[in-house]
Amino acid sequence: MSHLGLADLAAYFAGDHPDEARVEEELLSCGECAALGERVAAITEALRTEIPLVIDHAQLERLVHQGLRVRENPVEPGARSKVAFEPGVDLLVHRLGGLDLRAATRVSLAVRVESSGRSLVELDEAPFDRESGEVLVPCQRHFAALPPDTLMEVRVTSPAGERVARYSILHAF
Repeated sequence: MSHLGLADLAAYFAGDHPDEARVEEELLSCGECAALGERVAAITEALRTEIPLVIDHAQLERLVHQGLRVRENPVEPGARSKVAFEPGVDLLVHRLGGLDLRAATRVSLAVRVESSGRSLVELDEAPFDRESGEVLVPCQRHFAALPPDTLMEVRVTSPAGERVARYSILHAF
């Protein structure tokens, strides 16, 4: 086999190479390919970690403009959403909607493992869109290492009090 090129490695680390087994075999057997693979993997991981836990509409627009392939998953409070992170998708954006955010003074997000209740992350101040009534949570391919059953809780604080909306999202990678 000839050495792997950047296109092969980029497709492999994006999760959409048509022959992953062949690439993995070459990465394990060729020192030159393994070294290049490590550099591409480091760059890929650095790009992935630059995306915050919650984004606003302007950030989503910039990510799409940068060339990320985005699939959107609109979810309403109380819903159980089964969603697949398909090959060829760089970012899965959960649109947590159905919220009245017009008078919100603060929005927070907690992500838990639904089956165990274990807390994965808590964000005290999350960006939100008053007009659309939604919070945007981007999911990246490397999140496949996390449990597939997540419960996202959005807490909305306003002068009228506090409300909590829950969204169950079942991921398949």
